[in-house]
Amino acid sequence: MEMKQKKTKNKIKLFTAIALIAILSLGGTMAYMTDYEAAKNKFTVGKVDFNLYESKWDGELPDGSYATPSDATPSDASPSNALGIKQAENMYAGMEIPKNPAIKNNSKNDAYLRMTVKIPVDSVIIADDDGFLENDGELLETELFSYQLNEDSGMRLLPGQPTVKDGYNVYEYMYTGGGWGEIPVPAGHDIPPLFDSVTFANIVGGQLEDSVEFIDVDFKAIQSGGFDSPEEAWRAYENQNPE
Repeated sequence: MEMKQKKTKNKIKLFTAIALIAILSLGGTMAYMTDYEAAKNKFTVGKVDFNLYESKWDGELPDGSYATPSDATPSDASPSNALGIKQAENMYAGMEIPKNPAIKNNSKNDAYLRMTVKIPVDSVIIADDDGFLENDGELLETELFSYQLNEDSGMRLLPGQPTVKDGYNVYEYMYTGGGWGEIPVPAGHDIPPLFDSVTFANIVGGQLEDSVEFIDVDFKAIQSGGFDSPEEAWRAYENQNPE
């Protein structure tokens, strides 16, 4: 008799537990129990992985590796054939230096991309291509480097550029694929160089002698999935990466 009562109580406890689970399941987020052997579902979380490389500047390749001397112009060659990073050690007025920032989307995901070019600005006396002084030989706020945008890059200057910050003119570009509106860079896509070289300003005399000047190229990227527009994506980016 006692054994039968225990079995009955155990059944009541079991039914109560099952009912409680059912009630909780109705009110909350359901979790699914699966048999590992019966069904294996693999979900891979994507990532945004872009690489900015400059093969003519320092020999870097799209995958982040660096070319061997047989693949790239060796840095110890004659100055005119050396990589840009070596030529830039001894710049002169009007000198053109190889520099070709390109982008590779190594991600499994499409993503929005923006590239930023920072050009140093200084008050200097400059001359035109024929050697005549500009601005009557007076100091003039001048960008120390210039470049020609490569239209094949698919990048377009954002409206309202450049902006001025800390002695630099800052140019920001968005990826449009050759159109007008911003679109995601497809997974695995190569973007041709934004430009192929930079030219040092035609500065007169010994101005800026022994000074170190930089032209900075940078980028930022964010997944396009989950956003209704590039504007929404970049708002989220700024929220996560405040200056």
